[in-house]
Amino acid sequence: MGLPEDAAALLEKIKQQPSFLMVGTIEPRKAQAQALAAFEHLWREGETVQLVLVGKEGWLMKDFCQKVRAHPEFGHRLLWLDGISDEFLEQVYAASSCLLAASEAEGFGLPLIEAAQHRLPIMARDIGVFREVAGAHASYFSGLQPENLARAIDAWLALYRAGGAPSSSSMPWLTWQQSTRRLLDIVLKA
Repeated sequence: MGLPEDAAALLEKIKQQPSFLMVGTIEPRKAQAQALAAFEHLWREGETVQLVLVGKEGWLMKDFCQKVRAHPEFGHRLLWLDGISDEFLEQVYAASSCLLAASEAEGFGLPLIEAAQHRLPIMARDIGVFREVAGAHASYFSGLQPENLARAIDAWLALYRAGGAPSSSSMPWLTWQQSTRRLLDIVLKA
């Protein structure tokens, strides 16, 4: 798949201002709709931040995806990278300011691990699996309303600008091979 023709320009755009990256299929439980509404609130308040969505359109999200494509900020402070290569995703992680993991339900939370591999700060919904994966190496938010998330982003930005946002750089994580070995050890000992 490789890099898109405009890869360098996109990466430069992402680096220009604080960019919150959401990675995963666009679907209801991932809460991209809440995130977009929170960012709309922040933009109205004059905050210079970007929302970068990476993922394919999922079930029940046709209207939301149409809204994103028609949004006045689309291509400016709202980016949607649909179907990008793993190689380009690595570069997007490196260019972003923060991973936003807003899922209301999650099986594991692989983007948190990927963010830690890039030493990217993490802001995650306060759910058990994210606490288990990231522990003290992330900022957490609660609430299902856009205002809840907008306030949390404002607070995170204040910490980030002061150099105090939690760092994911020392977050422990396992490779797939290490995870498989641990699972096999557990299963074979049972």
